[in-house]
Amino acid sequence: MSRDTCSKCGEKSILKGDISLRTSKDKELIMVVRQDHGVEKSVPLQPSICAQCGFVDLYVHDPIHLKISTEDKPINPDFKQRPLLESDF
Repeated sequence: MSRDTCSKCGEKSILKGDISLRTSKDKELIMVVRQDHGVEKSVPLQPSICAQCGFVDLYVHDPIHLKISTEDKPINPDFKQRPLLESDF
């Protein structure tokens, strides 16, 4: 399904333009944040709004950016991965 098509009603009526979500107090973008292995990655959450039915869908433009690679450094330099526990399996 294309970005121009509403995932609820199926119409090709997604509003065009730069539409984003922001908090009302500080006008900061709302981010999707992933934390794993002491690394924190984030990308802005983007809305898609249907002009026909008003449905709002959420997505991220660059989900690949949330993948953690060997070049990423932990946000806490003293990060030590906790030992594996039986409950982890």
